[in-house]
Amino acid sequence: MSTEIIAPQQWQTQRWQNGGGITHQLCRQDDELGMLWRLSIAEVASDGPFSRFDNIDRIILLLEGNGFSLHGVGANPQLLDTPLTPFAFAGETAIHCSLINGAVRDFNLMTRRAAVQAQLQVLTIGSAAQTLPLSAQTLVYVASGRVNAVIGAKHITLQAQHTLSLTNESNSLQISSSDSAQVVYICLAANQ
Repeated sequence: MSTEIIAPQQWQTQRWQNGGGITHQLCRQDDELGMLWRLSIAEVASDGPFSRFDNIDRIILLLEGNGFSLHGVGANPQLLDTPLTPFAFAGETAIHCSLINGAVRDFNLMTRRAAVQAQLQVLTIGSAAQTLPLSAQTLVYVASGRVNAVIGAKHITLQAQHTLSLTNESNSLQISSSDSAQVVYICLAANQ
């Protein structure tokens, strides 16, 4: 069992080889075959292709900016111009991203298809405490506002852009907010 709070100062930042943006890795887990899962935030400054990730499922959502279109995911481009609206696609898909009036910041969850099953929800948290079930790996990213979290006897305050990572916790998680916080709530479990 472990509880970790990941602040922006702990993110691992890397510039893209094509110069079109920056990736901030929030957290990840690997095994002997490589990446099992990864949470990241990208700052996309220009149009361009997405990197290819074989055997990886991806969920992406807009955090800031006017949005972007993904070309290659179907007959028509997929428009992502509403913040915190998840879109799932296969990492092998050849995708070209077109920005809408300027740079964007997006949130990404990647999971190895054969090994990890992911559920992602965007929740608005109010003053009444919500009880969230926990999985083998539970992640809560605070997109806006401030969140009070209770896990067993632990009381934690999470600021915007902080991530709560819970591994094999047996207690439930209760969260509340005095300012209508928005969170990305993720449950990861091993495929059976």
